[in-house]
Amino acid sequence: MILIDDSNFFYGFKKHNWKLDYKKFYQWLNKSFDVLDIYFFGGVITQNAYMTKNPANTLQGFIKAKTGNIKFFKFLKDIGYAVKTKPVTCNYDDTDGEYKRKCNFDVEITIIAIDQLDKYDELVLCSGDGDFVKLLKYIKGKHKKTTLIAHKDRINSNLKKTANKTLFLKDLRKDIEYEQ
Repeated sequence: MILIDDSNFFYGFKKHNWKLDYKKFYQWLNKSFDVLDIYFFGGVITQNAYMTKNPANTLQGFIKAKTGNIKFFKFLKDIGYAVKTKPVTCNYDDTDGEYKRKCNFDVEITIIAIDQLDKYDELVLCSGDGDFVKLLKYIKGKHKKTTLIAHKDRINSNLKKTANKTLFLKDLRKDIEYEQ
């Protein structure tokens, strides 16, 4: 069972200035693991979140962004990912005085991991989010293997310690990077 937390991935790729080729990644996952399902969890842009973050933009700008967002999810489904979406919200962060987009799938990821527990031997979690420590401990307590795939600088140290194995995206770059 492979679960991909898009938000965690997206900001890491943005920071490191390279893009993931989702088709190559899908193929790499299938070659590297005995795959049951590959779930992709991502947010659908809302008008409120888009306009709050980009107040100078127009409605046409939002429509273009949302259309691109929807096309991206269709592309992923066509490749073979099981895509789970929900609306993106925008919250004000008073520590740095900025609006930040938020789309948290921790509960949905956890529910699928637990609901499907009898169907897999290994959970591959594509996230570095420390909120998943308890999930990995639970999965391991059920005698299942756990593997993390994450950005090295975006992984919670306790999560890394909890997993049986950790793979860093930079080490996979030559196999999964999008090339134009």
